[in-house]
Amino acid sequence: MYRTTIYKLYSAKLNKSFISYTTDIKRAMYNLKCYQKTGRVHRSKSADIIAQDDAEVTVLQKYDDAPNHNFILSELNKFKALEDQNVLVNKLVFLKSKEDKLREGRERYHETNAQLQHYYANRDKINRANVLKKMKKTGRLPQEGTLKKYEISQEEVDACFD
Repeated sequence: MYRTTIYKLYSAKLNKSFISYTTDIKRAMYNLKCYQKTGRVHRSKSADIIAQDDAEVTVLQKYDDAPNHNFILSELNKFKALEDQNVLVNKLVFLKSKEDKLREGRERYHETNAQLQHYYANRDKINRANVLKKMKKTGRLPQEGTLKKYEISQEEVDACFD
């Protein structure tokens, strides 16, 4: 049996809210404020709300004998579903279909383009390393043009075959 509290943080300045659960509400608030003070803000999605110093904490539900973790998550997501998704910082994920999760992941990937930008910035270095790995794995030389293109020396070729 779990003793759990589902709570909501709300910042009027940002018009943002954060819904989560904890076993000790005082300890959770202390930890969130410590993350802000020590610069470990990335540990919580509620960091912006805590930073505003106007966060209102509302206890949504208290459970003294919740049967299991899945029950708590389903109850948490019921409260998240009631909240406006544009205001909520930690969006409802648990009840989404697999297709919706994949679509959101694709959208987030295309918004940031971080992986693609890293690849374009380091393309030659990445491809050169892949050629060396493939050479070591297969035990075969690549085409002569590939060796010239990535400036692979004879010593590196020998090291791959040893």
